[in-house]
Amino acid sequence: MKPRAVLVETNWVVDVIAPAHLQKQQAIDLLTRAQAGEFGLYVPAICLTEARETVPRRFNPRSQSADLRNFLKWAKSQGKVNPEDAKAAFRVFDQFDGLVANELTKVSERLTELANLPHLNVFPLSEPMLERQVTIGALDLSLKPYDLAVLAAVLVKAEELHQQNHSWVGFCELDSDLLPWDRSGDRKSILRDLYDQARIWVYDNFLVEDTEAIPDQWTNAN
Repeated sequence: MKPRAVLVETNWVVDVIAPAHLQKQQAIDLLTRAQAGEFGLYVPAICLTEARETVPRRFNPRSQSADLRNFLKWAKSQGKVNPEDAKAAFRVFDQFDGLVANELTKVSERLTELANLPHLNVFPLSEPMLERQVTIGALDLSLKPYDLAVLAAVLVKAEELHQQNHSWVGFCELDSDLLPWDRSGDRKSILRDLYDQARIWVYDNFLVEDTEAIPDQWTNAN
């Protein structure tokens, strides 16, 4: 049976290494499926670098609990919440802040563990990927430099995987900027053409379903 491949980027890394109660089960399940040998899992190395900065910023505990703290202060002053209930709630918020802050100290450790997993393929930007970034940067895509880098990495890696005779290549992408359709489901012509040319089947989740729908000309099944 020919190997299959799934490409992921920063949003997947973030969902896997986030504080424990905020990790996404679908992202973890994708890793488990790769570990079981269902497909190879590939991620550009720059995505781990971005995740190192994104996780502490996105999951800052004080920003998560600030609105509730402000509500409780207001509700207590208005007599809508009794002092004992407010005190108990503030204790819970303090515990939450402490636990999440402790979880965030483990980001570097979790990234290192993730990068060293034998069933996760972390690949650096190559010269062909950098050249592709320049080429697609000249197209009317309105993408930020980081998104251009990820797109170029995914396109070139997919082409390499097909050359290595993988039966198909998928890309799990939750970022609307890189999806080949807009919020209304309408086709983004340039992006769709780029993915089609590289024979990449794009998913907007981590489920990796509907592989039967992949066009025959995109596969190396025979």
